[in-house]
Amino acid sequence: MSHFHGPRFSRLFRRDLQQQWRKIWIATLALAGIGLVALLFNLDARAAGKPELYQMLFPVALIGAGLVFTSTIFADLHDPAQRAHFLTFPCSNLERFVSRYFLSGPLYLVYALIVYAAVDVVAALLANTAMGTSAAASSPFERGMLQVALAYFGLHALMFGGAIYFRSHALIKTLLSVVTIWFGLVFTQLVALRIFYWNYFTTLLPVESAMPRPAFVPEPALMLAAGCVLFVWVLYIAYQCLREQELQREL
Repeated sequence: MSHFHGPRFSRLFRRDLQQQWRKIWIATLALAGIGLVALLFNLDARAAGKPELYQMLFPVALIGAGLVFTSTIFADLHDPAQRAHFLTFPCSNLERFVSRYFLSGPLYLVYALIVYAAVDVVAALLANTAMGTSAAASSPFERGMLQVALAYFGLHALMFGGAIYFRSHALIKTLLSVVTIWFGLVFTQLVALRIFYWNYFTTLLPVESAMPRPAFVPEPALMLAAGCVLFVWVLYIAYQCLREQELQREL
């Protein structure tokens, strides 16, 4: 069953939201407390020439906590005690996929923005009352923060697929897989450069060369299009993996 039915998806999404909320409210309070302490006791970031606090705290809350949360989003798929309920709940693969993705992706981004804004306001009120100064207010729509949001969606797609594919320790295994692939690509690039530009290298060190500059530099729009294609491809692979996982459980 792969078709999409609105009322059935609505019931599934409410169920998933109730199930996941039980796991994240304690983590939300813990992260909010840490952020509040950081905002209250690190008020000299601008004077020291450092980035504003929200430029460091918000990426940690969004990307760090978001990837941890995403790594557990399909825990019931791999848990023998919850697997029967996971497979027998009346919904399609597509509905389950969209529900979990929306919950851990766009909805989590909105949730992180709201929680961080609330912590920011409370910290500013307390700091102004106690010390007469406060950290710079967060600016979620500036260029840097928008880039952080885009980075989260890219990393989230990889972690979302890992949460489906790996039966246990999805966070660690996905991170190790991404790092291994990245190192493999870098090594392949270095080997290819040595093969095609062998005469330009005087030593084994990459910096010791007289290699000409590349004639083609991709445009930002082309890089963005390539990133979107890769993003869609990763989600497609994750969806196919979910279908295979359920078929294997049913056999």
